[in-house]
Amino acid sequence: MAEPDRKFIYKTTAVKRYGLTPHQIDQAVEAGLLKNFKYVKNPHYGSGPRSLLLDEAELQGVLDKVRALPKYSEEELRRKRAYSERSRKAGRASFYCPLCQRKVRPLRTSYARDALLYGMISPEEAKIVAIVTHFRHVHTDYDEQRRQLLHVNSQSIEPLKDGKTIEAIELAKKCGLLPADFTKEEYDKIALKIKEMYDLY
Repeated sequence: MAEPDRKFIYKTTAVKRYGLTPHQIDQAVEAGLLKNFKYVKNPHYGSGPRSLLLDEAELQGVLDKVRALPKYSEEELRRKRAYSERSRKAGRASFYCPLCQRKVRPLRTSYARDALLYGMISPEEAKIVAIVTHFRHVHTDYDEQRRQLLHVNSQSIEPLKDGKTIEAIELAKKCGLLPADFTKEEYDKIALKIKEMYDLY
């Protein structure tokens, strides 16, 4: 692919080189601050949207004005606020695992995380589920035994899961992450809320 005229730079290059956002550049074009630009075939995705080329000297001449433009659109700000709120909620269900010596957060794909974000369970309940789930999968041999059973008798998986959940709870209690009197029955009550949300029976 032939390089563009040297006085032109790609929009993505301008973003990185001058600390701008795509939205600021789009606004500058719409407002007429940048007049000498052109669209070319996307060099990476032939069927994708065309790429915007900017006159670098022209951009440099109005750089302060472009930087003064809002960095994000209202939609982008809304998404950022929503993401920040989700991250804050999920963070309340995180914990430090002394065995792994690291902070553990609920998996993005976990049912418990979604249930927390939708208000079906409390942050404290979500944290309990995160602790027990982590200890069952990482600090017991549940995953290995489950793989073996899948090839033999899948009906044995639930009893295995129950047993390994108890083992995980006891181990977490020894690590000081759960109250000494916490029981599997209490855990099951939380898990039931999540199952009811997703019809997981």
